[in-house]
Amino acid sequence: MPDLRIPAKTFAFLRPLAQFACREELPLYVVGGCVRDWLLGRQDVKDLDLVTEGDPSDVAKLAARMLGGQAEAFGAFGTLRVKGDDWRVDFAAARQEEYPEPACLPKVKPAPLERDLFRRDFTINAMAVRLTPVGAGALVDPYGGWRDLQAGVLRVLHPASFRDDPTRVFRAARFLCRLGLRLAPGFGTLVRQSLYGCIAGRLSRHRITQELLRILAEEEPQAPLRRLRAWGYLDLVYPDMPVKVRGASVEERLGSLVLSLGEKGEEFLASLPVEHSMARRIKEALRVCRQKASPRTALSPETARLVTLAFPRLPRTALQPLLLGGSDLQAAGLRSGPEFRTLLDEAARAQWTGRIRSRAEALVWLRARR
Repeated sequence: MPDLRIPAKTFAFLRPLAQFACREELPLYVVGGCVRDWLLGRQDVKDLDLVTEGDPSDVAKLAARMLGGQAEAFGAFGTLRVKGDDWRVDFAAARQEEYPEPACLPKVKPAPLERDLFRRDFTINAMAVRLTPVGAGALVDPYGGWRDLQAGVLRVLHPASFRDDPTRVFRAARFLCRLGLRLAPGFGTLVRQSLYGCIAGRLSRHRITQELLRILAEEEPQAPLRRLRAWGYLDLVYPDMPVKVRGASVEERLGSLVLSLGEKGEEFLASLPVEHSMARRIKEALRVCRQKASPRTALSPETARLVTLAFPRLPRTALQPLLLGGSDLQAAGLRSGPEFRTLLDEAARAQWTGRIRSRAEALVWLRARR
């Protein structure tokens, strides 16, 4: 077993929780991805998953007091989430899962830690660190996660893994590319069986969207998107889905995918249950890009950034509000009517292309158009 060392700052946070759990005779463990990352020598892990063999609510409330937050219910399976300035900590009771139908949400019931670890996606994420009561700090690794991590292998815990939860294929693409892993023998066959057996196609749009957003949050999202394209899973997100993304944030990257689809972009965006304000900003960027005309009113910074990513060579004033208004047309002696809109639309296109770059140039342009 490796000599696993919890980072000092993390240990200082966990110690009062472990002491409390010990007094309550409540077995407490750190599990999952944070354990994997500690074994890889990463010290900046801020998302922690804690599991108790019993009710986690009291230890979650203690963490909330320590972080100055609240223990809020998260998800469908009784998880409590606590957020602080530097931490996001999830608390859950150890459970086992049963899948009545492929690709559906599971039925759960309390279980010992080893059964809880067995329900996870890959061996490298099925490890835990014992915090209480005996052997505190010891690595719990019943399924060979450390061995696979050393060997650089991504392995599922059982052959029905992708049948039970096809979203694990999306996670596989992320971990393969982020950690530079290779597939365990038979992995590709299980991936294909889930797709061609019409199991992955049962996933809801919500679950697929969440996996897409997690991929877009990766440091290098194009590699997992290419992997999913090779496996045939990208069509579950959207047919002919591109893999080239631009931007730094999730919103910018999603927007770049929408804009790159052109006329199909609005349909793609409408199919994704994303946060309303994000969808609105992306939709506005799509409208501006289609019209190729300067806006009548100021764009949000997020929308302007999306348009700039799609058209990096735009003139400086292209995304500023139109430099001409109806009052200018009236002052020039024009009467309100269809000609107003036609002239303003033409001015917006001229400003987009750089033929109008200032207020003075806009007035000169107007005089020439009379």
